Amino acid sequence: MHKVLTVLVIATLAMGSAAHPAPLGAQQPAQQGDSVSAAVRRAANALVQPGDRVWLHVWREPKLSDTVTVDERGQVLLPKIGVVNASSMSIAAFRDTVRGRFAEFFHDSPIDLIVLRRIAVNGAVNRPNIYFVDVTTTLRDVIARAGGVASDGDENAVTVIRDGKATRVVDWQSDFSTKSDLYSGDQVVVGRKSWIKQNLISVLSLLTVVSSLVIAARR
Repeated sequence: MHKVLTVLVIATLAMGSAAHPAPLGAQQPAQQGDSVSAAVRRAANALVQPGDRVWLHVWREPKLSDTVTVDERGQVLLPKIGVVNASSMSIAAFRDTVRGRFAEFFHDSPIDLIVLRRIAVNGAVNRPNIYFVDVTTTLRDVIARAGGVASDGDENAVTVIRDGKATRVVDWQSDFSTKSDLYSGDQVVVGRKSWIKQNLISVLSLLTVVSSLVIAARR
């Protein structure tokens, strides 16, 4: 019986290792710094997308402040200045364009404009929901916004679904590659631990008790 118990433990650990292989090595600080810088540059040059939410605040004209959504054609209807073809621009260019158009009417009124991505977070998280997040938000940030991985969640089973294609991001807590970039309409799914992983301690305890009873009965 002890042999059976040993085989079960080894097999369980082997299955876990095969499914989620360990990284070859920790990323060097310099390399990680370069990855973060690249992610920041991508965020600065990101394009406005259909589904994005635009938060507009006109400081001296509060009645013109509004929150609107970029439609499927990539257009957004803003108060006073009308339709803007937002998806043809980077976020920075879009912000400058809106400010320039408002300047034709209000020469001394500061304007704030923030573009937010629409991200659905589902699966084994504590607060699954749809979140609107800044373009600089990382995969790690949005999972934290959803309350983090739940107790039955598998931290090694995080997937981003985009346009029907699922991409698994193993090192999502430290990943700054394009795999962790978020776009409006993305679904972030955190998988659940297998039944064996969730109940391993209970199973091993039961086997230990059974093994002890069998040994005692044979004496």
